[in-house]
Amino acid sequence: MSQINREERVPIHQQEQLWEALIDSYPDPLLGIRLGLAMQTNQIGLVGYLLMTQKDLGATIEQLITYHPLLGEGGHFEMRRDALTVNLCYHPNFLSYAQIRVETVLAACLAQTRIMTGGKFQTHKIMLSYPAPSLALQQQYQALLQTPVTFNAQVSAIRFPAHYLALPLAAADRDVVACLKPKADAHLQALAEKSLHRKVSLLLQQSPDLTREQAAKHLCLSPRHLSRKLQGEQVNFRKLQDEVRSYYAKQWLMEGNKSIVEIATALGYSDESAFGKAFRRWEGVSPGCYRECLTT
Repeated sequence: MSQINREERVPIHQQEQLWEALIDSYPDPLLGIRLGLAMQTNQIGLVGYLLMTQKDLGATIEQLITYHPLLGEGGHFEMRRDALTVNLCYHPNFLSYAQIRVETVLAACLAQTRIMTGGKFQTHKIMLSYPAPSLALQQQYQALLQTPVTFNAQVSAIRFPAHYLALPLAAADRDVVACLKPKADAHLQALAEKSLHRKVSLLLQQSPDLTREQAAKHLCLSPRHLSRKLQGEQVNFRKLQDEVRSYYAKQWLMEGNKSIVEIATALGYSDESAFGKAFRRWEGVSPGCYRECLTT
C-alpha cells in the first residue's frame, strides 16, 4: 500500500485495502459492531467535540448530519421522524465493505449517544438492511448492542422515541460550540471546493452504471458543462468511469458471487459482449479468462 498523505483523505481504494486487511486479520462476523463500540467521540477531533457539547440530542443529530462529511465519505446520515419515533438512518455510499461500514458507524453512534446522555438514551431497536444471519449470531448482535436487532430492513437505522431528542447532553457547553462551529464551517466549505473529478468519482463509486448525463444531473450541471470542467482538471468522464468499472469488475470476478452477465448489467453495459470488449481493453484478457486465472 502506498504511503497515506495525512493532509488529504485516504483514497477509496486504500480504504478498501485497509478494510480487507482488517477482515482478513480478524475474521469475526461481528467485527464492525466491536469496532464501533470501541470508538470514542473525542477520537474524531473537531467534529467529535462539537457533537459532545451540544445542548441536547436533537441538536447533536442535526450537527452530525451537517458535519459528517468532515469525518468521511463512506456514507451519509438522514433523520426520519413521526410523532412518536425517530429513525437515525445511515446510507452507505460505496458497494464494497458496505455492511461492516454500516455496522461500525451505527454501533459507534449507539454507544456514544448512551455516554453523551449519561446513560439515559434507550433505543427501540437497531435495524440492518441485510439478510438475517443464523439465530445464534442474531443473539450475539443483541447481546453486544444491548438492544433488539432486526434484519432485512428497508434502511439501516437506530430507532428511538421522539421525545429523546430533548435529552440534555452531559458535556453541553455553549461557549465551546461557539468556538468550534466557525472552524467546522470553514473545513466544510473547503471540502465543498475540492475538485470536481473527486465528486464524480464518488458518484460512480456509489453507482458504477451512472451515465455522464445522470452524473451531471446529480451535480446540477449540464453534461456539456460537466465535460468542460473535468477537462479543466485534465480528466474526462470516461476515464473516471473506466477506473471505477475496472475496479468493481475485478473485485466481483475475484469474489465469484456474480455471473459475468450480472457484472455487465451492474456496471451499466448493454450486454456481456460490450462488457467483455471493455474488460479486454483494461486488462488484455476476457473476463472469463481473468476469472479462470484467479482460480488456478
